[in-house]
Amino acid sequence: MASTSTNKQPLLVDRPLFDSVRVTTQTVGTVSTLFVQGGQAPSILVDMDAALTEDNNNGGVVDAINIVRNDSYRAADFTINSGTSGNVISISSGQILFVEDTSQITATGTPMSGYGYYVYTGATTLTGVNTALHITGGDPSGLSGGFTYTGVAFGQQDPVTFVFYHTRGTTTPIPASGDYKILFSKTIPLNTQQVDCNDVMPDIAYPMPNAGDSASLAGGSPLRNKGIYLERGDRIYVGVVPNGPHASGYTPGVHVFAQGGFF
Repeated sequence: MASTSTNKQPLLVDRPLFDSVRVTTQTVGTVSTLFVQGGQAPSILVDMDAALTEDNNNGGVVDAINIVRNDSYRAADFTINSGTSGNVISISSGQILFVEDTSQITATGTPMSGYGYYVYTGATTLTGVNTALHITGGDPSGLSGGFTYTGVAFGQQDPVTFVFYHTRGTTTPIPASGDYKILFSKTIPLNTQQVDCNDVMPDIAYPMPNAGDSASLAGGSPLRNKGIYLERGDRIYVGVVPNGPHASGYTPGVHVFAQGGFF
């Protein structure tokens, strides 16, 4: 154990660990299995010296993994419905208008595409009664248009599932040989920007100081941290399940972060 180790119960962590990887088209599994298929190549998240070339690596622990989407959408700036009908608004280029109730529109011939989200693209700020706006793609007289229709699900972030794998003693794991061992999977729910994986990570073997929720524990049960102990030569891989709208992966991408320490 290194003489420079700092006292981190229940183990002495010599150096901090922080690794990250971007996942987009690194698909794993199918709609019916989480096992890595032939031709698939998940991304390396943590490499605990799988090549056995480092002299100061005796293994480590990963006790936090977070997944953050790279795409982000804000809510509509203005909404037209029965509750907002008649409000005066001032909308600038790039702002978003949500037409929730087309029956409230009094301007003739608009909106151009009905219910949904519109991005204002006019060069000047447009001010007027919201229901009297000409929500068109052109720039007619009166309360000018200059809107781009973005559909009924603008900003909707679909659920997407990621799977984490463990390998040992190889730098070139082979799917058919079972080199990829499933650690856990984690789904980012609908319209959720980021998640942590603490709820699905395994319990760390040793009781340790922990401020947590004990409501689900039986009387006398110890609180336990969650994490993954890695021996030298281990790796953690991650990939995205090709399912639903993400048959080829998650095009916007996510960043996956792992934190822990080296022994």
